[in-house]
Amino acid sequence: MKFLSRFLRVLGVIFITLFSIYSIYLGAFGRDVLKEKGDEFFMFISTLESAFYDWRLQTHLPFNDKCYSETPEELITGDISILKENTAHCTQEKYDHIIERFRKIHETDYFEYIVQNEAEKTFGYQDIFDINEKEKLKKKNIERDKKIVLDVRKKLREKQEIFIAKLLELKHSNPNKFTGNLKEALTDPNKRFLSEHVVLVEVDDASLEAINSWPIPRENWTTLVNNLDSYGAKVIAYDVLFPEESQSCGEVSADDLFAKAIANFQSTDEKQVILSYSVQQDEGSSDDYFEEIPEEMFVNIIMSKQDDDKITLREKKISKHNWPIQKLLNAEPHLAYLNSKEDSDGVFRHYSLVSNVDTLFFPSLGLQAYTSALGQEAELEIKNTGEAYFNINNKKLHITLSGETKLRWVGFKGNFKTISLYKVIGADKDDSKMKEFFKDKIVYIGSTALGAHDFRNTPVDTKLPGVYAHMNMTEMLIQEHFYKPIFESFKYSLLFLIVSMSILMITMLFGSAILDLIVLTGIVLAMYAIDYYYFLPEGYSLYLFFVFFSCIVSYSFITFINFNQASNEKKQIKGAFSRYVAPSIVDDMLSNPEKLKVGGEKKDITCLFSDVRDFTSISEKLSASELASALNRYMGEMTDIVFATNGTLDKYIGDAIVAFWGAPLDIGDHVNQAMDAAVKMLEALPAINKEFNEKGLPEFEIGLGLNSGECSVGNMGSDQIFAYTALGDNMNLGARLESLCKHYGAQILISEYTYEKMDLTKFTSRLIDRVKVKGKTQPVGVYEVLYSYHDFMINQDSLTTFKEAYQEFLDGKFEEAKTKFQQLVAKHPEDKASNRLLEACEQWIETPPKEGEDWTITTMTMK
Repeated sequence: MKFLSRFLRVLGVIFITLFSIYSIYLGAFGRDVLKEKGDEFFMFISTLESAFYDWRLQTHLPFNDKCYSETPEELITGDISILKENTAHCTQEKYDHIIERFRKIHETDYFEYIVQNEAEKTFGYQDIFDINEKEKLKKKNIERDKKIVLDVRKKLREKQEIFIAKLLELKHSNPNKFTGNLKEALTDPNKRFLSEHVVLVEVDDASLEAINSWPIPRENWTTLVNNLDSYGAKVIAYDVLFPEESQSCGEVSADDLFAKAIANFQSTDEKQVILSYSVQQDEGSSDDYFEEIPEEMFVNIIMSKQDDDKITLREKKISKHNWPIQKLLNAEPHLAYLNSKEDSDGVFRHYSLVSNVDTLFFPSLGLQAYTSALGQEAELEIKNTGEAYFNINNKKLHITLSGETKLRWVGFKGNFKTISLYKVIGADKDDSKMKEFFKDKIVYIGSTALGAHDFRNTPVDTKLPGVYAHMNMTEMLIQEHFYKPIFESFKYSLLFLIVSMSILMITMLFGSAILDLIVLTGIVLAMYAIDYYYFLPEGYSLYLFFVFFSCIVSYSFITFINFNQASNEKKQIKGAFSRYVAPSIVDDMLSNPEKLKVGGEKKDITCLFSDVRDFTSISEKLSASELASALNRYMGEMTDIVFATNGTLDKYIGDAIVAFWGAPLDIGDHVNQAMDAAVKMLEALPAINKEFNEKGLPEFEIGLGLNSGECSVGNMGSDQIFAYTALGDNMNLGARLESLCKHYGAQILISEYTYEKMDLTKFTSRLIDRVKVKGKTQPVGVYEVLYSYHDFMINQDSLTTFKEAYQEFLDGKFEEAKTKFQQLVAKHPEDKASNRLLEACEQWIETPPKEGEDWTITTMTMK
């Protein structure tokens, strides 16, 4: 069984480790393979790894500054203490924004809504669901209601001032500042990243409401480009498609004016406008895509180096349906595609950076915005090993053969300056704040309005406007904040796995469950900390989920095997001990193993030896089957009594029974429990003999010897064969007492050591001799314990007479003792103890003891 357990442990750990290694490999290199094969199981576990990495990413990087700055008006309805919690991560600029909003709260509709809401609580109208009834009450109490509204408004204005004062106090005590350096933001807890290069003109709900038209009229786009030109914007990147011409009734179409604005913006080489299109796999009808590359694309070709033309990126086609209209293309804007595919779990983690169209390579919106802004080309290299990467300032940005790279998010809503479209198109061309906002910036234009449905499930936000992916890609390139090559992350993930599993397995060899748990917890925390403070900031995408999975599942599996083995061992122990220990004791041993010590422990116990009188002659009269039947009936009853009194069966020796109380577990009062067993054995014997008579079998007479004292108890024997037994001088004395039963004509004999601890109110006994047993130099008082049908239990006067006579014998009053023993013998002629003592009195009367001779002691020469 132990070999099987060891084998299962080793096999299980090997399987779990290999499974984790394979999962890490697929996570690192098999993303496309999994998609192609449609392996749902490994795709699922791969998403678990990705989700775990996303969580680590969110808890680590300073993306969301956790500053309640979008709708600060909502704070005024709470207690002032919430300000500190909700602005703990705000920068000085954000505090200014919140304070300014608070100063203007009373001018907003929201403030009036709060006033009415708070007032209605005072009116008691809120709980009235009948609208007509509510209106009737308002009209009836109109004067009182006006006063309450004024009071509520006054109190809220006072609260507004208190909040502003508290915000100013928090602002001066808060050290948080914005920085445009991403590395500073990652290392300094008081720095919050804010892009210095990329801003967003958002087509938000407020803009749609102000413009009151969808799609946005081309006139607005014209105004936007002209205004951005005057504000000094460097690049305008449209995350907006223009596949259709606008409807125009004028002499000059809105598309022409928009095209002219683009051309004017690009009149200098430093400024560029980027329009978007989409690409698709070479699937479906040819009517969906261009068979040949449009000539307007050639200006955006990416320079490339390839070791082997056969090893290249997967080909895609340019969609006709999202291609910009010709009028806009005539203005010669730069072109970039904008679509990327989500992972199998619907999360956008990978960004399509470059597409292969008819063996030519074209940039995404994020890449083109970067190259346009910096005025430099990004060179693509594809090795014959399948490795592909961009050279960015002598740094490698690795991509897959699908043209994708894992997007290393540098921020989102709180980390990029944004402004509503309607504010830009409605501003003056000489607006100094606008110039400061847009000067030399890469300006992305994209939708954040709920109605536009341009939201993506990303690792940093489940509903993030899609334009932020392009902005992050551009900023990632500018900051040169790239992920390490996949092989590097794979290598360190395997190292983590091997080291952690080795430590855990070595620890588990010590066999300490607490140590195992401590080490497992330490491994997990240590790996997480190392990843948090080094690997994740340095751009490694470690596959920690499967490292943790391997450690935790291996630990759980081995723990289960150990538990199962322990359970089986408990069953074996229970099965073994149940043969000679009461079931209640076995259960206690298993529940409290600390109570059980084996291997020769010194314990104070009471031992019992039982033997059938004249068993040899009985066995001669019976056949083998009759003898076995009789002995089994007798032994079974006696053993049940031993167990019922919490005794331990030591052994059977032919017709003899050896048992003891007080080991292996401490059962408390072992003396009286052993005494109880002895008396019950004698009292059970008549019923057994009655059965034997009915079957024509001879009756059994038994003798029992009990002694109490310290013995060596434990598993005794060889390494291969052993038995749980008790050894020692006190065990020998118990055996001698059993042998003396026949000599004294008694059924139960106990030593003075047992008598001293016996409950005299529960058991009746009489001292019958002081004996030096063979091998002993000191005499031992021997007592006979009486059972219910003993003659002296039935006749208590005789018992009293015996005790008086024996005391007179001990005192040397032989004549007085003789008279009383004669009376007892006449009344109980079969009482061997009375007959023996009568003979002793007559002997000492005839031959008085010599000086120094002790007549009270009997010396036994036989065992």
